Amino acid sequence: METKDYLNPDTEKTQLQSVGTKSSIPLIAGVILIVAGILSIIFWASFFSLDVTTLEKTVDISQFKQIDKNITSEQVVGFLHTCAIIGCVIAIFPILGGIIAIKRKLWGISLACSIIGLFSLGMLFSSSLLSVIALILLFISRKEFQRNL
Repeated sequence: METKDYLNPDTEKTQLQSVGTKSSIPLIAGVILIVAGILSIIFWASFFSLDVTTLEKTVDISQFKQIDKNITSEQVVGFLHTCAIIGCVIAIFPILGGIIAIKRKLWGISLACSIIGLFSLGMLFSSSLLSVIALILLFISRKEFQRNL
C-alpha cells in the first residue's frame, strides 16, 4: 500500500517555483495597451478643440466641395467631433485590456480589448501599432493568465 506524503518539501518547492517563474510579458503587454489607449485619447481629444475658424485656416474646404457642393465648414467640424467621440470610446478598451493583462486575469477579454485597440488609430497609427505589439505579447503569454473568473 502506497501512502501519499502531502507535506513533501520537494512538491512544495516545485509549486512555489512554478508560481514565482512567471514572466513579465503580460505586464509589458498591459503597459503597452494602456499607453496606446492614452495616446489615442490625446489624439482624438485634440479634435474637440477644432472650431470653424481653425478648420478654415488649416484645411481647404474646396476639397470637400468636390464631394458635396452643399457641405459647410460647420458640418465638417460636426463630423470631426462625432469621430472624436467614437475614437475616445474605442480608446477606453485598450486601457481596460491593459489593466486586465497586468492583473493576469481574463485572457480572452484582454485579447479582445487589444483587437479593438487596433481601431483606435492615434497619431500616425501609433496606438494601432502598439496594440499589435501587445496582441502578439498576449498570444505568447496565454498560459500565464488565470483561467477561472
